[in-house]
Amino acid sequence: MPGKNKYILLLYFSLLLINSCDKGVIVPPAEKKVTAVIVGFSVPSGNFYSGNTITNSIEFKNTGNTRWKFWVGCSVRDKSGIWFDIPADTITLNPLEVSKQINMAWRIPSDKLIVSGSYTSRAAIWKSDPSVSGAVQLAMDEISDAFDAFNFIDDFNFFDNSRWIISNKLTPGFGRFNTSNVIIEGGILSVKFPKLTKDGGEVKTIAPAKYKYGSYRASVKAPLLLPGTYTTFFLYEGTNLDEIDIEIWNDGTGRVDFNTWVKGVQKFSSQVTLAFNPGAQFHEYRIDYYPNEVSFWIDNVKLKSTTDISQIPTTMSNIYLSGWWPKWMTGDVATTDNFAQYEWIKH
Repeated sequence: MPGKNKYILLLYFSLLLINSCDKGVIVPPAEKKVTAVIVGFSVPSGNFYSGNTITNSIEFKNTGNTRWKFWVGCSVRDKSGIWFDIPADTITLNPLEVSKQINMAWRIPSDKLIVSGSYTSRAAIWKSDPSVSGAVQLAMDEISDAFDAFNFIDDFNFFDNSRWIISNKLTPGFGRFNTSNVIIEGGILSVKFPKLTKDGGEVKTIAPAKYKYGSYRASVKAPLLLPGTYTTFFLYEGTNLDEIDIEIWNDGTGRVDFNTWVKGVQKFSSQVTLAFNPGAQFHEYRIDYYPNEVSFWIDNVKLKSTTDISQIPTTMSNIYLSGWWPKWMTGDVATTDNFAQYEWIKH
């Protein structure tokens, strides 16, 4: 009778199971599972300067099945690829518990120049101390172009002799750079093109050359109409003759030249024609200079760039602001004074 035999076997194994439990057989606990997920990561956007602090805020959840002491790390990276690590912190969470907001601050160094421009922020959760080899990362989140960091902004409320010097010499074209043609008034640095002459003016950062990778930005207004002249914003090193230029034509056409020079040889050159007269109002002109790319921007729009490393300078430079008359341009002297104006510059 097959049905009866099946019933007897089922009863037998049930009795065996009950007997085993009565004798205290222990079911092994579930294997420890240590996992986590970042549920919140924020960084303040905007512009920050030497000595300022940027606070990264992180929240995460223990998604494992055991109480655990987690390590929380945060780092920021500049456009040249250099990382700055914020000291790691620890927090212990129960299973499925969400952490409080963890604030991790990075202070922009004030004792040395940084690579200015946009920075990436990264948060990470670790199973153990990340400074020890072999540490396991459990979760990571990253915000690209989270904020912009700069070494300084000069808004030209006064002439900063610790940063700038006024040139007094012949220009590369017609006329002279005269010290009397550089004027600061009302928060504006003006370079004068004096009437009835082909003289101009120039300021540059003091020696030695110390500026290299980073973002260079200036608010500039060219003369409204002075054919035969340039308003410039550029980086230059006089020994190796490395150079990165923005040169605005002051003839009302809206033409702007972008150039790089390496060891005195022009390596990159491009011209754009803007939809506006650069002399009508202030606009932001920008050079982003990094090991693998030089790019040229106006009003936060990327217009031209090169990623050919043979076209990218490699030496420290000075920053220059100038107005002058190139010999290869044509234009007559004016009957009134004209001015190239700089509202601010930052790097």
